[in-house]
Amino acid sequence: METQMHGSRITEGKRLVYVDGIATAPWNRQDVQRPPRYKGVGSVFLLFARTRSLELGYEGRVGLHSLPGTEKFYDNQGMLDLGQDEDYDDLVYFEYGVWRSHNKNSEGK
Repeated sequence: METQMHGSRITEGKRLVYVDGIATAPWNRQDVQRPPRYKGVGSVFLLFARTRSLELGYEGRVGLHSLPGTEKFYDNQGMLDLGQDEDYDDLVYFEYGVWRSHNKNSEGK
């Protein structure tokens, strides 16, 4: 997780927490532990990244490039698919925008 060098593609000029990699899918754990002992680790990690983004004043913004075959997971997490990134091996870039439910100005939205 990187917190200083990446900016939002949704809101230019705003920083975000960048997740460099998540390898918690069941197929990544087969050689280590079968069956996997824990479930939901990827979702919890993304929640941690969003929380850290709030703590840093980035309003919940988080970005990442997904490995092939994992795009549906990030779609299901509510991340915005911003398409393939030719500067990053054509991996699909996903981003969370402002976390409205935790935004002071959202007035309970």
